[in-house]
Amino acid sequence: MNDLTETHSAAWENDEVRVDVLFSAAGVATNIAMVSKFSGSILLADVGDGTLRDLLSQGSLDFVNELNLIIITHGHFDHMGGLYSLLGFLRMLKRSTPLDILIPKGCKEVSSTIRTFKDSYCDTLPFQIRVQEMGHGSEFHTDFFHVRSLEVEHYGLENAAGDDVLMPALGYRVSIGESVIAFTGDSRMCPVIEEVVKGADLALIEATEGTSVEAGKVHLTDDEAKQLGFLAKNHLLIHRIPKIES
Repeated sequence: MNDLTETHSAAWENDEVRVDVLFSAAGVATNIAMVSKFSGSILLADVGDGTLRDLLSQGSLDFVNELNLIIITHGHFDHMGGLYSLLGFLRMLKRSTPLDILIPKGCKEVSSTIRTFKDSYCDTLPFQIRVQEMGHGSEFHTDFFHVRSLEVEHYGLENAAGDDVLMPALGYRVSIGESVIAFTGDSRMCPVIEEVVKGADLALIEATEGTSVEAGKVHLTDDEAKQLGFLAKNHLLIHRIPKIES
């Protein structure tokens, strides 16, 4: 069996920020850490299954207190399935500072997970969890990160009727100092996604599907993702379909 961690991880940095694609594979998990070189503060972009394991594999517990912000693109399990265990670990290690989590407006998968966690530990939770619903053009600031969200076009198995009904889904532009990191989340090609990546110092672009027109109905095709990459100064293609050899 091939090493999925090796083939689905990547890193990039400049003088202001380090970006670690801890893991990203379609239908498995996407976990991305953006670390400010000024402060050591951490922004997590999506928290799929294994986020806690991937953070611990970095060899430090600094994230318990340095985690400043979580941004989630949409409610599919491979983008938020590791949230509960991460929150549980922060509780166990007695994090005390508030944690802000940005989600798409109407993203019931994430909001219900957080609600269940808070209800389960309401008397023994040492830190505040603050959820902010984001829409098209919403902005959110912390002392270290400035985030702007843009609504992209994505749907999945929830679309039982077969109609072109989109689920709540966002792309994000994150400013750290003068640097801009763009993250498309999951989206088919649409005008907004060009706005997400244009001019970014680094664009993280999902490249899930093949090259046929039908393949690009839900996700970006490989060719579309590569064309988008030219709009940014640098780019990484992520969210590939895993190839497992038995």
